[in-house]
Amino acid sequence: MKKYIYIIIFFTIVGFSCKDPFLEQEPQTALSSEQVFENPESVQAFVYGLYYQWRTTRVNRKGFYTMLGTDEAQQGEYQVRTEPMQAAFDRYDGYYDSENTSIAEAWNIRWPVAVQASEGLYHINKLLGKASGEEAEQYKLFLGQISFYRACILFELTQYWGKLPLPNVVDGQNQLGARKSLQEVYKMITDDLETSIATLSEKRPTDGRIPTVWAAKMLLAKVYMAAPEESGYRNFAEARNLLEDLKNRGGFALESNYADLFDASKVAGHLPSEASTEEIFTFYFNNVWPDDNQAQWYCGSRACSSDPNCMYGGYDLILPTSYCVNIFEPGDKRKDVSIRTDFVYNGKQPSPAAGFGEDQLKPHFKKYEDVRIDGTKSFYNTGGNMYYFRYADALLMLAECMNETGNTSEAVTLVNTTVRTRAFGGALPAEYTWDTGMSQDEFRTKILDERMRELACEGWRRIDLARTGKFEELIRARNTWQVANPTVEAKHRLFPLPMVEIKQNPNLTGDQNPGLN
Repeated sequence: MKKYIYIIIFFTIVGFSCKDPFLEQEPQTALSSEQVFENPESVQAFVYGLYYQWRTTRVNRKGFYTMLGTDEAQQGEYQVRTEPMQAAFDRYDGYYDSENTSIAEAWNIRWPVAVQASEGLYHINKLLGKASGEEAEQYKLFLGQISFYRACILFELTQYWGKLPLPNVVDGQNQLGARKSLQEVYKMITDDLETSIATLSEKRPTDGRIPTVWAAKMLLAKVYMAAPEESGYRNFAEARNLLEDLKNRGGFALESNYADLFDASKVAGHLPSEASTEEIFTFYFNNVWPDDNQAQWYCGSRACSSDPNCMYGGYDLILPTSYCVNIFEPGDKRKDVSIRTDFVYNGKQPSPAAGFGEDQLKPHFKKYEDVRIDGTKSFYNTGGNMYYFRYADALLMLAECMNETGNTSEAVTLVNTTVRTRAFGGALPAEYTWDTGMSQDEFRTKILDERMRELACEGWRRIDLARTGKFEELIRARNTWQVANPTVEAKHRLFPLPMVEIKQNPNLTGDQNPGLN
């Protein structure tokens, strides 16, 4: 039995754009539950700790594991050749099993957040039973935030691993248990989100780390769209209602210039006044260690790494597939923002580093370059924000729900007049305007492509492929490593449950995802 609730505060706050008393405190690594939940100020620290723990799922190479192996993104040649555990994300080979340490890392940075959030909810509910007035209102807000965090992390976990050993807190401690059915998993997620919707504010807070009702509604819509049929929670009509409410009342707007979304000099910090009008929920970073995300280190080109201050240097972990590179129509401004094809730096064309693969100067993802560090700091210190939910995604989701509920023409019009118009700088050419008379099936194909154009390397592709039933088909056809050796099967839609977790929880013995070991 664990004696302490652990708050892992792994960062030093340097250069944040808003002042926060919690951020100025000395980091704590372990506090008793009595200390953590003794007053609203200490609970606030706990809630921020959860946010930063969850944020680690987007830091360094671990932040890209679940993006690999799709029709959108793949590993560079050297990575595949030298890192067999990691290469399994693209190869779908014998290393795609319970002993895979990279898959275990992807689990291990998520599951503890679900457990700690559950312990927090246990204590918050006890406090609510005794609090009154302003203190009670503050605890209700904390309840909504923690419920949102747990729902998000459980959604990720179930999308990647299926059935889960749901947290079960008794007397403040999580009890080890067997994996629960998908119905039970999705019930916990939707219950959490209903709590969030009932307790969070619709108004954008001064601190962007605090989720709103709109973030909870967007996640609930994603749940309804992505839940497996057998869970009983797949419901496009309910998702449409949520997204129409977000569109009509949320107050969000597309940025007029797509490039501004990924310009770290324009969107940084925690204050919505400094943020994009498009962001619904965001992971905030800075370019000072340990509050950076190191994303460019893994997105960039090794050929450019001889100059450590080149903002597009890196180590070729995650590259766009050829399909992703070529999916953009002429004039689509999103391509130059999303994909780097020109590696000339300070007037010089770099040469590939010998022995490190033939794809060093092939197109790379560009969204995580940080212009603030160019020429002054290592590309390790990239710290641009990483979006979890943004308004363009919500509009594309809404259009998909319209199509699935019999309103294809309306769905086409929505995409044409919003996301695609912005993509072409405000004037969508006639030849690239979608036909409102297209069939429902044709729209399904087009919206999946449009989601790649709009959301490339933002973390949703694997889920999109699995929920639409296109996982094996499109990966086999478009991922370089699968075209060369097609091994991906339906069983690979889920990751194997890590052996390290099975050993820690004897209730999981013998309960592996079908077809995996």
